[in-house]
Amino acid sequence: MNETTITLSGNLVSDVEYRTTARGDGMARFRVASTASRYDRASGRWVDGDTTYWNVTVWRRAAENARDSLARGHPVVVHGRVRQRTVDREVPGAPGTSMPVTFTDVEGLHFGLDLTRCRATFQRAPIGPQTSEAGEGPPPAAGAGEQPDSRAAGAGEGHPGGAAA
Repeated sequence: MNETTITLSGNLVSDVEYRTTARGDGMARFRVASTASRYDRASGRWVDGDTTYWNVTVWRRAAENARDSLARGHPVVVHGRVRQRTVDREVPGAPGTSMPVTFTDVEGLHFGLDLTRCRATFQRAPIGPQTSEAGEGPPPAAGAGEQPDSRAAGAGEGHPGGAAA
């Protein structure tokens, strides 16, 4: 089966919303804003174009990792399946009248911080099915106690709960 996939680069414009479904699967949602830029030769500078906003949903362990690693303002790259849904919405000012509205969302398959615009440190996620409860911090990093690489100094600073990756 052919599925339409997309790769987005942008900034998180919402915090990650995490919940557990009735079946016990973790689900996280967040919004990504992506702004196209082009070089204007006449002025000799980059000019921002239109901004596109994407709703991204990720599942299970990826949802836990998103909850523990991402926050509003972080630069991210997201690769996933494009999903379209149409819902009927009431027309404002015209009671009883509705019109179909189509939403285009992304089911995130792979995502992470955009390392062209930030630094991060690696921390292996727990192995197995969903292993943490909401609010629990991530486990200690592999190799804890080793001397950190000096190039990573300051990575993850300012992120609530520690490392940003």
